[in-house]
Amino acid sequence: MKFIAISGGLGNQMFIYAFCEELRVRDQNAVLFIHHVANLKKYGHQGYELEKLFSIDAYADPLSKLSVFLLIVYSHLLRIVPHRFRERLYLVFKIRTIMVPENFIYYPQVFDFKCQHELFRGTWQSERFFENSKKRVRKAFAFKEDLLNDETKILARQIIDETSVSIHIRRGDYLSKQYANGFAGVCTPEYYQKAIRLILDKYQNPRFYLFTDDKQWVLKNLDINNSMLVDFNFGSESWQDMFLMSKCKHNIIANSSFSWWGAWLNTNPDKIVIAPKIWWNGFNNDDVVPESWIRL
Repeated sequence: MKFIAISGGLGNQMFIYAFCEELRVRDQNAVLFIHHVANLKKYGHQGYELEKLFSIDAYADPLSKLSVFLLIVYSHLLRIVPHRFRERLYLVFKIRTIMVPENFIYYPQVFDFKCQHELFRGTWQSERFFENSKKRVRKAFAFKEDLLNDETKILARQIIDETSVSIHIRRGDYLSKQYANGFAGVCTPEYYQKAIRLILDKYQNPRFYLFTDDKQWVLKNLDINNSMLVDFNFGSESWQDMFLMSKCKHNIIANSSFSWWGAWLNTNPDKIVIAPKIWWNGFNNDDVVPESWIRL
């Protein structure tokens, strides 16, 4: 059995589930290892959201659910053990731990399946990690639209009828000590201005929809004609911004898995998706952005 550990916020959870689907396509009995449901820090501000927002299959059958439960119990017992010893103790139960050096790089060797039981830890942030299961992933990530609030429903209809372009500006936690060195400073005002000019060169009078966690920064740094700041989805309804991004005709994304998925779920066959050239400071090359997208 392959256990896929869930971690991070919604965007990362979606990458992890997509990787799980790829394992299933490759004839592996793969299940999600959801072991900190109540720990909001472990799963971002809103906790574990996949089964709330999507009709997904976390477990293949009752036996796999029992296996995950037993692994959860064992993992809690291992908390008293230093990290460097935990992999060896998983091997006591013939479970090999799989991790990669960087989550933004594609490592094909993770599909070697050297052991019957393996625990995968990572966020697998590349389309290449689910290359053979894209249709399954797209089907799995159909939002439960009955959960949408009235404002989102109204705006979605407007977005669908226009030459709409989403712009995602993420700051918030990217300015914290944990992420500042890696993520902060990548998506500058100049990046957004170049991306907007590219869209304007191709389309007349598009409508720009701005999604952000830093309204004041946007108002100060981005003066965009024919634009709307979407600022009504907060807290447990934040996911609805991703839904709205996916309904736009084109997308300008931040170095964020949240807007990555908003753009990837966009079904417009002629979509233009613009992403930053650098995803994480210090990495000049990565496998995050699909080849059909434009990097600036």
